[in-house]
Amino acid sequence: MMKPAELVPSNQLVDPYKGTVIATYPLESFTSADAKIRSAKAAQQRWQQLPFRKRRELYLDALATIEKNLDTYAARMTQEMFKPLRHAQGELESGVAKLKRIADLAEAALQDRPVAANGAAFEFHIQRVAKGVIYTIAPWNYPFFTALNSIGPALLAGNAVVLKHASTPAIGELFERAFNHMGGIAGLCQHLSLDIPTSNRVILESAIDHIVFTGSVAGGAAIAQLTGQRAANLTLREPFLQTSLELGGSDAAYVAADADPVHAAQMLISVGRLDNSGQSCCATKRLFLHSRIAGAFLAEAKALMEKEVSGSPLDPRTTLGPLFGGPKAIDALMEMIGDASAAGAQILTGGAVIQKDGYRFLLPTLITGVSLNMKIMQAETFGPVLPVMIVKDDEEALAHLNHPLFGLTTAVFTHDAGLQKRVIDTAQSGTVFINWCNDVHAEVPWNGWGHSGNSMAALSHYGFDALTRPKSIVKALP
Repeated sequence: MMKPAELVPSNQLVDPYKGTVIATYPLESFTSADAKIRSAKAAQQRWQQLPFRKRRELYLDALATIEKNLDTYAARMTQEMFKPLRHAQGELESGVAKLKRIADLAEAALQDRPVAANGAAFEFHIQRVAKGVIYTIAPWNYPFFTALNSIGPALLAGNAVVLKHASTPAIGELFERAFNHMGGIAGLCQHLSLDIPTSNRVILESAIDHIVFTGSVAGGAAIAQLTGQRAANLTLREPFLQTSLELGGSDAAYVAADADPVHAAQMLISVGRLDNSGQSCCATKRLFLHSRIAGAFLAEAKALMEKEVSGSPLDPRTTLGPLFGGPKAIDALMEMIGDASAAGAQILTGGAVIQKDGYRFLLPTLITGVSLNMKIMQAETFGPVLPVMIVKDDEEALAHLNHPLFGLTTAVFTHDAGLQKRVIDTAQSGTVFINWCNDVHAEVPWNGWGHSGNSMAALSHYGFDALTRPKSIVKALP
């Protein structure tokens, strides 16, 4: 029996700048969460029996319901995590397009794969079979993008999904509203509002079959520890959970001597560093410039940063919204800026905090003269701060591109095919961008190495592989 409303535990989203409550919503108990997961398991058994093309048809019909509600959910996204309203609308619109593209790729990724028998008297096939219930834990910074990368492939492959989206519950609600009753099957995509202890218990005890986690390195480590503990519970049907972990980054870019410095600056500042107010795991966070183009690049970069408009996320003129972490996030970035400055780095623009529309903002900050031992070149800077090191040649840049811990993306701006190949061959990261940066495409796998993840890819056919099991069919020929 449901507890009286006043006794149901609740969670509050609080504006860290103003101290006001943004939203209040009830939290699930473990008992109610586990019941929903069991209902998802039952729904998944029915869903996977539908022919793929029927699942795809129902999935595309569900996407149409999202398109009808983009403005409503963009406004709620802006309220919950401060993304400027037009950027929230853009995330939802492009996210729907990506979900459609995932549907285009699904049939080839999921079809039976014949294997050559090499003269043996057998016929071999490999099927991709849905795992069951996928537990997706999504972050706040790109709430729609980061969740759809697993939800779309999971549902198309015949899985059910339970989603934890505690910081942006509106987006969890949106996924549930769209996908939870496809084909009249209730329970296919459910949003669970869970606190961390209850989520931990779900991982340890519930009938989930795979975890997709996007978040911090510390969060990924905690997930890995919990799945290790779960392995001791041999009463579970699936004690040995696989996990897809996409974690932090300190991504590097190199602009070589032959690159167009203005074009490179436009990409690396507006897209690479300042998109989403700098709150992106794959943002350019360490930049290396060849000395020959450094002056022209830095002049353009400085001008671009100074054109940015900080302000209320509801103001259509705003390009940089308040940082989600509030004053603590700003203070942490200012500490790194101060440490670098005290050690000899030069602030070309920014490095100051302003008040506007009831919020504090760190102005977009460009720093040169940095060294590798500075914290700003080692830690993940989650905000509008870009440290720049000027190098004398390609060899010096190549020696520094790989971070000792992180490995999400690497970018190089050059038309030299030989240098492009050297970066591709030596980069210790999941994605290498050539004359591009900070972007995710449905056609290619998205994964991190080292502290940036466990290389369990999302998207492309590899993303479908992660959310399905291989079943081998061996048939003896007459």
